[in-house]
Parts: sequence; C-alpha cells; structure tokens
Amino acid sequence: MHAGPDPTAPSLESSASSGGADGVVDPAFRGALSDAVALYRHMVTLRLVSARMVDLQRSEKVAFHASCIGEEAVIAAAALAARPNDWIFPGVREWGAALVRGFPIADYMHHAFGSRTDAAKGHSPPDHPPARAYRVGPASGIAGAHLPQAVGAAWAAKIKKEDVATIAIFGEGATSSGDFHNAVNFAGVFKPAVVFVCRNDHREAFASTRERALAYGVASATVDGTDALEVLTVVRAALARAAEGKGATLIEAITHPIGAGSPALAKIHTDAWSRGGAELLSLGTEAHADPIARLRRVLEREKLLERGADEAIAKDVRAAIDAAVADAERAGPPATSTLFDDVYAEVPAHLRAQKESSPWRR
Repeated sequence: MHAGPDPTAPSLESSASSGGADGVVDPAFRGALSDAVALYRHMVTLRLVSARMVDLQRSEKVAFHASCIGEEAVIAAAALAARPNDWIFPGVREWGAALVRGFPIADYMHHAFGSRTDAAKGHSPPDHPPARAYRVGPASGIAGAHLPQAVGAAWAAKIKKEDVATIAIFGEGATSSGDFHNAVNFAGVFKPAVVFVCRNDHREAFASTRERALAYGVASATVDGTDALEVLTVVRAALARAAEGKGATLIEAITHPIGAGSPALAKIHTDAWSRGGAELLSLGTEAHADPIARLRRVLEREKLLERGADEAIAKDVRAAIDAAVADAERAGPPATSTLFDDVYAEVPAHLRAQKESSPWRR
C-alpha cells in the first residue's frame, strides 16, 4: 500500500517571518496576535518548568527529563492551535503539550516525582504525563511510535464522521523509523484529519519536507521553529484543511534547541533560579534567536503587554513551580499495593494473593 507521489498536494509554506530583530509582524501572521499573550505565557511555562526539571534531575531528585529548552515555540503553538475536540499525540520531549492543554503544573510535578498523588501511580517514567482528560495521548518514549496512533485516531474519527483532528509532534530522529513511514503513507492513502509537526534541529539528516510530503501524497510546510506566530498560523491552516476533508499535512519546524554543550545552558542552574531566572528567558545566540525573547519583542512592539507584565508572568509561573515541587516532595511515594493497580482488567489469583500478603498491604 502506497499513496504514490501526488503533484496536486499543496504546500502551505511561507517565506515570511513574524518577528524579526525589531519585532515586526508579517501581515500573513497578524491573525495569530489575538493569541500571542497566551502563547507567550505557555512558552514561559514550558521554559521554566524544563529549567527547573534540569536542576531536579542533576540533583537526582527526579530520574529523567527530556528538555524542551529552545523549542517551546513549536510545542506550545502546535498544542494551542488544536481545537477543543482535537487530540494531540506527543513524543517524550513534547510533554509540555499537556500543560498547554490544561494539565496542571502540580499534577506534572507529582508525576515527575512518582508521588502518591501521581495519577499514573508511579507506573510510568517522568515526562509521560497521564493527560487523557485533556485529549493528549500518552507521550511516547520510542521515537515515532506515536505517529501511527495519531493517524489511527484520526482515521477512526473519519469513519465515525466526527469533527476531530489529531496532531502528532515529534523530533526529526523519528523520521528514520518505520513507524514514521507507515504513518505518513497511511495518511496519504486514507486522508484522515492528521497534522504531523516535526521539530528539525538538524542534528540528523532529514530530507526536505516537500520531498517527504510529495512521496506520500500529503501537503507540506516548512516554518521557522523560533517564530511562534508562524508556527501557530501554519498549524491552524493545516487543521482547517484537514477539517475540510483534504487530508494530512507534514510540517517541518526548524529549531535551535539549547542542549548539552551549548554555552547558554550554563545559565540553567540553581543560582539562576534563585536570582529570579530572568536570564532563562533570553538564551539566544548571535546566530539564532530565542523563541521566547523573539515573541516578547513582538508583544512589546504591538503594545500587547503592559510594562512589567512579562516579569509578572514569569513570577507567577515560578511560584506555581516552586509550590508544585514542594508539594510533590512532601507527598512521598505511592502505596506499595498500587504496584498491582491498572495493569490487569482482573488481577490474577496469584497476584491477588501477593497483594494480600506482607509487605504489599502497605
């Protein structure tokens, strides 16, 4: 089964840019300004949560964290673009999609610590938040494994004639997986309402979006992943196209994550947090813009933030994170007996016997 090249598959690509050094917004993206402040708040939240989690992992208080620092625009904008009934299928680095959809920071921290109030009861590793109630699928720790799930959910909605689309967010490493090719091929053939959003940081070879899309008969777009308004605009256009029954879109977002080996990463440590963490929101380099600082320039130029409002947003988010971390640390681990919960529809007799014996009764 293969869709084959479809020369009629359109491109949503734009060479425009919404926020340059001076914060000028291209007319093509001005429609996204109504959501710019909310988008900025979400991006600040993801940055500060991730920065705090880096600290917590380094101090061995949590076992794992997949940093999204430098890539917040793609994750936040893609999640914010989704309509209320749409589903998001994230990879492990896109855990922040759940926060954008309403998953509380406190619940995220209890999950990260695997505390007794973690909804997953410590069964899953950090950054796999249980956010089904917010229409976010379980984050996939296996590169590309969630892409067929996103396509399947969209295809099921199409069969049931439901106005539901899905968004799959993933890194470019997933494009080397069989799951990626299976998912995009299936989407090209059956045309479910699915949008693929790939974060391409150029660390691995990745054929151009148009080449991939053409091969499978789906629409394509390449966007600047540091330009939150551009990402939001293009993802919404892809969702609108999908809702009209025109099929899938593959969006490539060019990003510049701030990871190991980056001089900017040196700013992310306990001292930065204790000083207020303002420098955490301006981690760009001469070559690449910080997506948060870039959007902040837009907000300032458009007079969408009152003086000091950006600092107030960061202060509110920091307070919520501090409270969540303190609460999760106090909560302690889940009861030992929960080891048997949510595994079997009906617990086998030999495991029921173990559960009733010491020490599992605690």
